[in-house]
Amino acid sequence: MLSISRFSLLLCLLMITVGCQKGSESGSENQTSANDETAASSPAETTSKDAEMPEADKTAKADDKSAEEKEKENPEAFKMPETVEGNWILVLPQQQQLMPLYLLRVMTEVKSAEGDQKEKSDFQGVKIVSQGPNVAPAKIVSSKTTDQTVTFVESLLDDKGKEFIQLSFEGSLNKERGAIYGNISFNNDNCIPALMLFTIEKDLSKIKEPMPSPGAQELIQAMQSQDPFKPLNEFTEKMQMFPLALDAFPPLLAFALSSDKDTKTIEDIIKRYTETSALWGKRMEASTLVRITSMLARTDKNSDMATKYMDQFNKLVKEGVKPLSSWDQEMALAKARVGLKSKDPEKIKAAGALLESEAKKYPHDRELITELVSYEKEHGSIDKAIEYLGILASSPLSGRERQMIAASKQSPQTVKFDDPRETLTELWKKKHGSTEGLDKYLAESFKRFLDSFVSKEAKEVDLKKGNRTSLIELFTGASCPPCVAADLATGVVESSFPASKVIVLRYHQHIPAPDPLTNSDSEARFFYYNHRGTPSINLNGQQVFGAAGGVEEVESSYDSLVEALIPELSADTEVKIELSAAAKDGKLELKANVSGTDKIKEPLHLVAVLAEDELYYEAPNGINLHEMIVRSMLGEPTGVAAKDGKLSLTKTLDLDEFKGRISDYLSAFEEKSGANFTGVPLGLEKLHFVVFVQGELSKDVFQVASVPVSGKLTYKSELAEPAKEKPAPAKEKPAKEAKPPVKADKPEAKTEAKPEADKKPAEAEKKEAAKPEDKKPEASKPEPKKEAAETDN
Repeated sequence: MLSISRFSLLLCLLMITVGCQKGSESGSENQTSANDETAASSPAETTSKDAEMPEADKTAKADDKSAEEKEKENPEAFKMPETVEGNWILVLPQQQQLMPLYLLRVMTEVKSAEGDQKEKSDFQGVKIVSQGPNVAPAKIVSSKTTDQTVTFVESLLDDKGKEFIQLSFEGSLNKERGAIYGNISFNNDNCIPALMLFTIEKDLSKIKEPMPSPGAQELIQAMQSQDPFKPLNEFTEKMQMFPLALDAFPPLLAFALSSDKDTKTIEDIIKRYTETSALWGKRMEASTLVRITSMLARTDKNSDMATKYMDQFNKLVKEGVKPLSSWDQEMALAKARVGLKSKDPEKIKAAGALLESEAKKYPHDRELITELVSYEKEHGSIDKAIEYLGILASSPLSGRERQMIAASKQSPQTVKFDDPRETLTELWKKKHGSTEGLDKYLAESFKRFLDSFVSKEAKEVDLKKGNRTSLIELFTGASCPPCVAADLATGVVESSFPASKVIVLRYHQHIPAPDPLTNSDSEARFFYYNHRGTPSINLNGQQVFGAAGGVEEVESSYDSLVEALIPELSADTEVKIELSAAAKDGKLELKANVSGTDKIKEPLHLVAVLAEDELYYEAPNGINLHEMIVRSMLGEPTGVAAKDGKLSLTKTLDLDEFKGRISDYLSAFEEKSGANFTGVPLGLEKLHFVVFVQGELSKDVFQVASVPVSGKLTYKSELAEPAKEKPAPAKEKPAKEAKPPVKADKPEAKTEAKPEADKKPAEAEKKEAAKPEDKKPEASKPEPKKEAAETDN
């Protein structure tokens, strides 16, 4: 297996070097081809000259030709590079592939005859020659080279030339392998192995596809075997020089720890793990020690071993390894876990103090909060334990939490992990004697959770500047895991700014699974923007990116939204919208008048929406509180065009028909798709009337306004819920009650490709989780609704 895998990597090298060499030879400016040599004389002239040539000269010429042909048949063997000088392809190893990112020109500074290095302050040891397909453009920020080492920092740029991520590479030449072994850190937050492969190619045009990653199939087979320990152990021994070895060690160590392997076996695995990671640089070795320490600290039996590797990590830092931003937090958490497992009261108390200190620095770290719950339950205050649990239980679970809870229920003796909602219920009963008041407390906790993300930049915005209200339109799905961050981030935006500055509308889609909050209008609006997946976000009509992922990515998603939003908040407009919305006797009277559009040079549409203020529904992705859900769009989802130069709308809406249209749609969708929406609330008790002015060509939103529907919303007939022939729905809780996350299986996420400017090289694992869901084929484009013409004006 080893020889084949090593040959595979060498083959990858030869694919680049030999293949590119052929291309370079054929296109060389300094080389004259055989056709060029004969072009100066005609065939007849050549034949005549050969005839006049003496026999001995003819024989010599034939020998020369034979030598040339032999040389072409046996080209000079590929020579391993002796220094880092030359062209190199930066390759990011992935589980299945080696992904080419950039072709780099590496140089070292010239030394004078006396041996002193010339002083050239503008010297750049690394230059970007070209980039791979689907890889963002970049520029070198700084670089440093020696004969044997390369380090550089690179900014990846968006379509506006602005840095959206920073890449840092550290590596050294492995002469035996003819490659530069190193590691990459993205935004100083994580560390992964990376290769630089030598080439004489001048661009990446001939290397358009990722190369197969050596050992990929063997690793998959090892992981899928009935007893993975032995094949994984053999894989790490035989594949030490290849990137996938670093992917195999963590599960191998996890299996060893969970199956109570003896200390010698565990220490042997860790020794080989650290030695292997050291091949990829000191920073990679330090990152591995952080991971090892964290894994050991989580165990009951082997937690004491963590201290040994914590000391090795600290030694590397003292020797000059610059810590990544996440290391201090991970090591502090590991230290606290070791302390909590101690029998020494002083060490336990110190561990609790360390956790509290870390929680102030990282208030959104769910693992940290989970450890604080354990500490307060056993050694501290039940009130504090409830406070921390309120945050965990009221917000969606992370992917890791879902996995741990499932594993704990499947193998309670092996994995111990409590469901935060169940733990909170237990402690609440212990303190109060019943669960009365728990739902209200969860709702308050969720509000606190959102408020805790409001940034300093948002708080410092001058709300007096600008008179235009901004509109955020979120396209989401109740079963969409990466929509969690976008849903919560828009909620934080609503906590950050008043409705006079920002209004958020949420359009649900059947992506990746049937969603009972979807309707034909929300689907039509999705198609209006030509979106391909969820989550998708439009700010004032234009799409923005960066808000996607699980609950762990709420902060980064919020930051991306706020960054795009803040400049819009100071914009002025002459467009004004006057609204009124009143309910009476089962009817809804709606009016909207727009003025101040004279200076806008494109056709405009008035877009009107009825949104449900607040709904509690246990969505499969863990979102329970749903706000400003679009229930209907009055007129076409593209809006109502101006009539006689005026944008206005006057409409009387029958509330029974309004609710019936939604119910009928869901029933029809159930019948078509086989979905079951039984028990999903359809109260429609509180509504907002939202109107905005949008450009027909640019899709820019020039102004938006919103008013709550006044009066009592009464529905004369008790409409049947969808699929009424099914079993009676579960009893609904009153409004304002927070419900626990649903315990349904989560659909598998798919990836939507982003536009060219937004594509990035494969980042750390957490970035993978942040990709949008693909559109499901069942959700077909709805037919435009037909309404009487007089209601559209």
